Amino acid sequence: MKIEKLFQNRLDSDAVSTSEQLLGVLLEAGYSNTRPRQVVLQAIASAEGCFSPAEILERGRLRYARLGLATVYRTLNLLVSLDLVHKVHQESGCHSYALAESVHEQHVVCECCHQMVEFEGCDLGSLLMAIGQETGFRIKGHRLEVFGICPQCQK
Repeated sequence: MKIEKLFQNRLDSDAVSTSEQLLGVLLEAGYSNTRPRQVVLQAIASAEGCFSPAEILERGRLRYARLGLATVYRTLNLLVSLDLVHKVHQESGCHSYALAESVHEQHVVCECCHQMVEFEGCDLGSLLMAIGQETGFRIKGHRLEVFGICPQCQK
């Protein structure tokens, strides 16, 4: 099954939010099922909002002590390539990761605690059409990240 079809199936059934669903997509795409990969997927599925590779490593080692950082990065890169996880760029230049919710994602990210909140109501239709006309691309989706300071950190 093609990656585009897998991605569409994921969208049709809401967001991939469990390790079993993530693993199912990987298996259908022809990737192997290993214990370290399962542990990484479980750690990702249990994360709320944004997460760093170090956080995934720490959570994963609670289930599998031999988990290595290289495995975490390889799995994250694989999930990014399948559009199951997205990089969330921080204003500092670093980045974290988040489960992909849809092809039209809008997030506001706290610069202090890195909390990420998805928001609705992004009216970029005319801008995306203009970008498509200017570049010749057929625009299929977008991600918008806005940075600020959350109410908790403002206190």
